[in-house]
Amino acid sequence: MKKIILLLFPAILLLACNNTANDSNSEIVNNIDSLMTYSHENGLFNGTVLVSKNNEVIYRNSFGYADFDKNEFLVPESSFYLASVSKQFTTMAVMLLKERGELSYEDRLSDYFPDFPDYADKVTIRHMMTHTSGIPDHYRLNAYKVGLNNDDVYELLVKQEDLDFEPSSQYSYSNGAYVLLSMIVEKVSGEPFHEFMKTNIFTPLEMTNTMVYDKSEPVVVKRAIGYNKAGILDDYEIFTTGAGGIYSNVDDLFKWDQALNSDQLISPESLNEAYQPYVLSSGDTSNYGFGWGVNQKKNSVGHSGGLSGFRTTLRRYLDAGDAFVLLTNKGDAFSMGAISAGLENILANEDFELPKIPLSNKIANLIESDGVVNAIEQAKELYAQKSDKYEYDESGINSLGYTFLQNDDVHNALKLFKFNIENRPNSGNSYDSYAQALLANKDTIASIENYILSVKMNPNNQNGISMLDSLGVDSNEVLPKIKLSEDQLDAFVGKYELDPDFILNIIREGNQLYINPTGQNKTELFAATESKYYSKTVDAQITFNRDGSGKVVSLTLHQGGDNEAIRIE
Repeated sequence: MKKIILLLFPAILLLACNNTANDSNSEIVNNIDSLMTYSHENGLFNGTVLVSKNNEVIYRNSFGYADFDKNEFLVPESSFYLASVSKQFTTMAVMLLKERGELSYEDRLSDYFPDFPDYADKVTIRHMMTHTSGIPDHYRLNAYKVGLNNDDVYELLVKQEDLDFEPSSQYSYSNGAYVLLSMIVEKVSGEPFHEFMKTNIFTPLEMTNTMVYDKSEPVVVKRAIGYNKAGILDDYEIFTTGAGGIYSNVDDLFKWDQALNSDQLISPESLNEAYQPYVLSSGDTSNYGFGWGVNQKKNSVGHSGGLSGFRTTLRRYLDAGDAFVLLTNKGDAFSMGAISAGLENILANEDFELPKIPLSNKIANLIESDGVVNAIEQAKELYAQKSDKYEYDESGINSLGYTFLQNDDVHNALKLFKFNIENRPNSGNSYDSYAQALLANKDTIASIENYILSVKMNPNNQNGISMLDSLGVDSNEVLPKIKLSEDQLDAFVGKYELDPDFILNIIREGNQLYINPTGQNKTELFAATESKYYSKTVDAQITFNRDGSGKVVSLTLHQGGDNEAIRIE
């Protein structure tokens, strides 16, 4: 069995040198340190953090490992792959060229790439920066591969016969559009993207630890290596630019934040335009500007990113001059939402909550000393007694089960998968994993029974369907056949708040229901029952919840757990 260990080490607190700022912010600093230390000690944060207030750094720290395999610790200067936090730099390059009169936001895609189909005449640079172009996300087109570069993405996108939708009519996150933006910057400037960024942004701002990582494969000093939540290597391994591609550290990102508070790069008028949410042709707003997510209520802008083992976020509060940066390299171990919410409340001098500890983290620790059976029993008691401290994370427990299954310990894998079923009886994925372990244990009949349950709960479970077919079961007889009228579908249409910055927008087009989450693509929903729906593009299901009068008041997202979103419109 592969050892499952959560390595916890104290970190050195590094504060700003301004003693006056430190004295006046001592309570804030103590709260931040409590939040970050607690998060690290409970396996929720492995990375670096910087927090500024009134444009001064009040907290700067590092927790955990840069390289788990070599036991090399992180330092505040460690450099991380930024993922989609890079997009704000791409749009800055475009804005610089626009201010110099070298391009216009209304320039068309066809002006730069005439070999695209005729629809390129309708797509503008503005559409591409605001994710309203209709250009598909290349990851959704299964473009990912080791060594993926801009040419690969371009060749895939230029073959697409149609846009996903009419430009300006919808918001749909497109990494592909941002890759094309970086290629436009190259065409206009006559320079490779990495050189333009260095000459025009990084060097003027003295961001000496920031670079575009592309086919030139530059050396990244003090580079953090990416891992997944289980501690298995998952490092950055592609060369695309524009949508991502930038390495940086918290110190350079503070320099970036400060530059944006001045006219160091572009005029305040141009920068203000970047912070305006795009208004769709329908009149709705998208909550996204030029490479920035926009929260108008809080007058804040920010972006998060995630690829391979890296999860990152940068948030700026424009009125207060406050900001924070979180850079991590251990995949979904990062409790991004809870830690970000905590930092936001602390900066606002409001009460904050410590993140809940995933039960899988506790089980992993207990397994080391007490074995699987005892660990599960103790976890049950902990969760029952301290549900305010622990959260049931189905995906994490599922991953633990697969750790045992992949090491041929079927007996313990079955116990963990069974534990998931007992606690998440409506999750198709739990039954699928349990069925796989049963089959490995040569219990074919029980395996088939659980695959059938899994497919009924999630008709998009292609693995379950193919396994049933291979086991001689006609999956067509298992799949649900539900049709609802447009009036019935209209009962579900609305906006559901999963988080203040993450809204699930349910819309109807004809007799088809769609879900359009904040910052993501619109996808179709299909009925499994009159109230439960599933997606064919992601492993997720939705249950619509009604009150006593029959009105739909919330939905529950079944994806790695059960998360309720309250209907707000």
